[in-house]
Amino acid sequence: MGSKVQGEGDYESARHYNDETKHFVDEKTKGGQQIKGSAAEATDKLSTAEKEALSHAKSGGQDKRDATLLSEMEKQHKR
Repeated sequence: MGSKVQGEGDYESARHYNDETKHFVDEKTKGGQQIKGSAAEATDKLSTAEKEALSHAKSGGQDKRDATLLSEMEKQHKR
């Protein structure tokens, strides 16, 4: 089986994403309704849900710590 990768991704995944996005927009605009919100009204202030999600995210320090730990484990394994 050949690789489906075409540059940064594959056609099948792009098609799936586009189909799902179109389905989402169609559902939100059903019956002529407008999608609320605009880029002009956007804010940098995080919503409650965004704050909750961010509280579970790794910080940059954790990534560096994990990379160092992995590097040390690889060195020990090679011995």
